[in-house]
Amino acid sequence: MAGQRERLPRPVPRLTELMLDEAQRRYEDGEVLRVIASDLGVGRTRLSARLRERGVSLRRASPTDEQVLEMCHRYEQGQSLARVGASLGLNASTVRITLLRAGVTLRDAHGRER
Repeated sequence: MAGQRERLPRPVPRLTELMLDEAQRRYEDGEVLRVIASDLGVGRTRLSARLRERGVSLRRASPTDEQVLEMCHRYEQGQSLARVGASLGLNASTVRITLLRAGVTLRDAHGRER
């Protein structure tokens, strides 16, 4: 095509340990993953995967299968939604939604099945 330059692929920057250290510190200080990834010149998905590999618990991430099983077990043993959530670092609303999706029948405020 006349007048247009051919686009060359951009090199993918390598995520060094130093970059990951900075990303982890910034994320744990409350910054948004999208902004950190943009500043480092990498994709959000790639950065989140690398942080998970380091054991960083990501905000707004879906509970793992193991966490869902733990929620079901604790709730069925009589713990409240709030107590189950506190033990797993989640809020009660997340626990409630997750249990409903897992097919668990919830109790009312007095402990009776609905």
